[in-house]
Order: sequence, then structure tokens, then C-alpha cells
Amino acid sequence: MEKSSKWLYEFEAKHLIKKDDGAQETVLKKFAILKPNRRLREDGELFYAAETSKFAKAGVLPKAAWSTILSNGGGIISEQDRELYGNLLLKFRDLSFELQSILIKGEADRTEAEKKRVDEIITQLDSVRTEIQSFESSQISIFENTAEAKARNRAILWWIMFLSYQKEGDNYIPIFNGETYQDKLVDYDKFEEDETAYEFILSVTRRVTYLVTLWFLGKAEKQDEFEYFDKNYLKENTEKVEEEKEEVKLEKEIEEIKIEEIKPE
Repeated sequence: MEKSSKWLYEFEAKHLIKKDDGAQETVLKKFAILKPNRRLREDGELFYAAETSKFAKAGVLPKAAWSTILSNGGGIISEQDRELYGNLLLKFRDLSFELQSILIKGEADRTEAEKKRVDEIITQLDSVRTEIQSFESSQISIFENTAEAKARNRAILWWIMFLSYQKEGDNYIPIFNGETYQDKLVDYDKFEEDETAYEFILSVTRRVTYLVTLWFLGKAEKQDEFEYFDKNYLKENTEKVEEEKEEVKLEKEIEEIKIEEIKPE
């Protein structure tokens, strides 16, 4: 499938529709993950920063605090790794502060140099974030309980809300309606509250969630990378569905055997 520069990735999904007469029809539907522009990236960075602050104020320790605890207690991280990790955190913090100091100004009030610097900082933040996440994934699970980790999970959901599109006619429209994050969450909650009615769109949302998460973590950027992970996802989920069908079949057979055993002679 030819990839438009507007999208990170486009894919198709088969929707099995049951008609009133009992017949079934398979309809091929198209979906896409939007390639965020500069303004959307700025909004995403601000949301992540706000969520990190919110969790920290609620009493969830930030990474820097955990790093200090591990350092003081000896921990299981080597001195060299602690230094590397600390430097990454400092770099990420400094870049975040610099970015926020520019974004506080309205876009019309920013100089050309500041606008250019925003793009540079966002690119650097993406790179540093990838290094931090790579380090943490190879270390202990304690990092999943930090303010930043919890904010990361919220940020991934934010990106899913704003990057998910479906094709209607000749145009792509957002899967989740609304202008704001909270508005879009209303649609998301509606899907989850009625899984039977929205089974297909929920399956697409899970697929998008997997791909957007990999993108956010810096694992997928190019078309071939998305295709690779998408194929793996479809393969794993097809196998899972088949396993579930076999389990249901086995449970039914066992139940029939039990019924046969207690049947009076």
C-alpha cells in the first residue's frame, strides 16, 4: 500500500457484518495513524509534562527520587549506569524546561529562531526519551511506579486519541470524536462499555494502541518497521483466537462427557 506523507502508517481490517437474515458479509475497512505535525507534538509534550507534575503532586515519586534511593541504598545498578541514567534525566529535564519556556509564548510572539529551536528540542527529546526507556526496560520494574512512567501511559492514550483515523468515503476522519482529550475519551469509554456492539472498532483500537505505543517508545518510525510489528501483532492475535476456540471446544466436550456420566441408566 502506498504511504501518504500525512500518515505514519495505513492498514486495512476485515469487518464481519451479520445481516438480519443471518447471512454474513465481510467488509474491508481502512484505517490510518496520523503523522503528528509540530503543533500536535507540542501539545503532546505539554500533556506529558502536566501529567508528570500531577502524579508527583499526588505523591508518586519521580525518577530522580528513585534514582537517589537506589544510589543511597547501593541498589543493583552499577555506578557507571547510575551516572549514565542521571545524565539522561538531567538532559531530558533541561530540554523540557527550555521547551516549556518557549511554548509559554504564543506562536505569533515567537521569533524565527525560537520556532526553529522548538523543532530541534522536540527531536532531541524524542531521542533522549528513547535512550531513557531503553535503559529502564533493561533494569528493574521499579521504574514502572514513577510519576514519569504513569504519565507516559497517559500520554500514550492521549496520542491514541489524536492519531487514530478511519476512512469514510474518500476522506479519513478521527475514530474518536471531539476537540479535546476529554471529549475523545467519552467515545473511548462508550466503546468499552458495550463491547458486543463495538467489537470491531475495539479490535482496531487495540491494534492501533500496540502500534502507537511502539512509535512513542521509538521502536517504529518507518513504514517497514510498522509493517513488521503489525504483521507480528496480527499473527499473535490470530493464534490466540484459534487457541481460545480450541479451549471453548474442549470445555464443551468435557461438559458433554460429564453430562453423559451422570445420565441415569
